[in-house]
Amino acid sequence: MDKQKLLITVLIIIVIAFTIYTAKNFLESYISSMIDFSYSKGYADAVGDIISAAKNESCDAFPVFIGEDKVDIINVNCVWK
Repeated sequence: MDKQKLLITVLIIIVIAFTIYTAKNFLESYISSMIDFSYSKGYADAVGDIISAAKNESCDAFPVFIGEDKVDIINVNCVWK
């Protein structure tokens, strides 16, 4: 193999390695941002559901639970009526 073919082969390997490295970093960044977005969305949905349940017009207590832990919550405005 002459020097020109060797140089072309090495450059191709470098370009392929760089492309793989860049794609891997992009994919990891995308996955991380999607996980963060999903977590934030889930948190916002949960808080929104609690607020909606607290605004019920009958002023009934409602359960909130996670795993084995459970509490009943009521809107403080209902308590003062």
